[in-house]
Amino acid sequence: MYRIDAERFILQITPFVHEEDFSCPNNTNLMIRVSSYDFSANSTMDIGVCDLGKFAFRLNRLYETLRGTAKLVVPYDEQCYIEFTAGMGGHIRINGCINNENANGYTQKLYFENEIDQSYLKDFSKLLFADYGKYVK
Repeated sequence: MYRIDAERFILQITPFVHEEDFSCPNNTNLMIRVSSYDFSANSTMDIGVCDLGKFAFRLNRLYETLRGTAKLVVPYDEQCYIEFTAGMGGHIRINGCINNENANGYTQKLYFENEIDQSYLKDFSKLLFADYGKYVK
């Protein structure tokens, strides 16, 4: 589990890599929990572990340089994503949309955006990169 717990914002992701399906493009279930200014949702993103590795690499680079963006997108649903963008003065903007489209016949979506200080990103980015950076090709 990887977690950012900042003032009025929580992002928690828990990846489950399905090693037996490694040749499949979407071999990882990413459990997501977001709470932003008391709006919250839990959902799952189906992604590839290599995409998670690239995201971890970019996020770690963003943390180290305080420049650029890192975005994780569900391959078949461009509207389901999490994006980090470096801003001025060490501020990191986080935005995204998570959904559970057509779960039990109903659709739920949470669009969120918030801003954190770079210090909240350190452990999240370093641990994620240490565990998944090896999948960058």
